[in-house]
Amino acid sequence: MANENKKKSAVDIEEFSNEMVFLLDRAIKDDNVTFENPNLIVCWEKKECKKDDCPIYNQKEELRCWQVAGTYCGGNIQGQFADKYQNCMQCDVYKAACPTNAERIGEGVNNLLYLIRKKTHHAEEQMAKITHLNKELSSALENLDNKNRQIQELVITDKLTKLYNRNYLFSTLEDEISRCARYDYKFSILMMDIDNFKVINDTYGHLAGDEILSFLGAMLKEKLRPTDRAFRFGGEEFVIVLPDTEATISYIVAERIRAAFECKTFSFTSDTDTKPATISNTLSIGITGYEKGMSIQKLLDEADEAMYKAKSLGKNRVVRHDELGTLE
Repeated sequence: MANENKKKSAVDIEEFSNEMVFLLDRAIKDDNVTFENPNLIVCWEKKECKKDDCPIYNQKEELRCWQVAGTYCGGNIQGQFADKYQNCMQCDVYKAACPTNAERIGEGVNNLLYLIRKKTHHAEEQMAKITHLNKELSSALENLDNKNRQIQELVITDKLTKLYNRNYLFSTLEDEISRCARYDYKFSILMMDIDNFKVINDTYGHLAGDEILSFLGAMLKEKLRPTDRAFRFGGEEFVIVLPDTEATISYIVAERIRAAFECKTFSFTSDTDTKPATISNTLSIGITGYEKGMSIQKLLDEADEAMYKAKSLGKNRVVRHDELGTLE
């Protein structure tokens, strides 16, 4: 029987403890939960204090002077609540507000909740600040990453044509050759030159030449696959890298580019003309495919040789390097 009573008491205590923890947790989270003390008095009236710069002075909403930091009492500025609480318990204001055990217990609970809430709120504020700082840091890092990408893009991009520049071509070719060394992989390059470009510059001016270059850059971006890359090699010369593409397939790509450029017409006015002249232009394109062991320079030389063969045959045509021996 005694053991059963002990077990029942233990269960009752556990249930009571759980209920108290639940109620205390709710009280901590709700600032409106407080012991309503009907005996609260204002300290400056009780002590006939005239310190109007005291933080509690004339504050009708906050009557618990013992919970307010920086108050004046006995001519001295008091510290934080936890620092001055023991002294406040001896104060006639506190004693007048807590004449019985009920008020003393109630105010004790209020004081406990005040301290816990203060620490909880401080922790929440710090966590909110940390969360905010983390968001700002993430945003700053993202912006920095975007800026770095933009800068990197500017470094490798030709300003006029918006294609990649010559320096990035060599880096790209190194990557493609490394890929060929690791896998059974082939790629081709096209080298193209705008025919009679110097004549256009001399006749219609460099702005006319820039317009043609800009158009060709935009057209190449439109005609090529996402995996292909076009580069301004220098002046009116361009190089296209076609990954995973043999020279025979590259010929079809080159012909499509040549035909599209030939169809484009431009309207320019020369110094001697009174009316704009409508002109079209053409491309000479050389093709070569990468073979294992080739250097970058060898690859470019073969494409260049095929391109100049296209020019010598009358321009406006595509020539593969592997067919040079059959052409006159």
